[in-house]
Amino acid sequence: MTLHRAISQVSYTMQGLAEYTIYWIEEPTSPDDILGHRAISQVLEPLGIKVASGEVCCNKVMFKQFLASEAIQVAQIDSCRLGSINEILPVYLMAYKLKVPVCPHAGGVGLSEMVQHLQVFDYICLSQTLHHRLIEFVDQETSHFVHPVRIENAHYIAPTEPGYSTELKKASIEEFKYPNGTWYKQFINS
Repeated sequence: MTLHRAISQVSYTMQGLAEYTIYWIEEPTSPDDILGHRAISQVLEPLGIKVASGEVCCNKVMFKQFLASEAIQVAQIDSCRLGSINEILPVYLMAYKLKVPVCPHAGGVGLSEMVQHLQVFDYICLSQTLHHRLIEFVDQETSHFVHPVRIENAHYIAPTEPGYSTELKKASIEEFKYPNGTWYKQFINS
């Protein structure tokens, strides 16, 4: 699909949905197409609809370009894909400077456990607000973590244990380690 067609299709679709007060549209074009996101952002701005993207960005430079070109109004970091806190914190700082909320992607095993710490950092050190601060939550395999994420009344509860909350239970490691875990052995022996 050409960029022109993508922009017109997104514009047409979102104009029809604007009456429902859509907060954002996520990755309306190829996730690494910064100029495409910018063009779509410009079309959607009069409708009050934001563009969210970034969960497939693997470095702070891409986020810098997304943010500097006003291609996104919601930054969606992925704490695993960015690779380290050294890549993640500059994204938070750039987004804060440009008044763009960071709403982390957390749709995978362990991501909810990681991003809770990042949003606490954002709240305490940067934004000091919950306004426009959202975190995805997928209750996927949280039972395998020693200190799983806690949700109460649709809110993440700040962790009380030290660390990044990603320590796996020993029993889970034994069950799922490859190729000698009990989960794999059942398939090999059958």
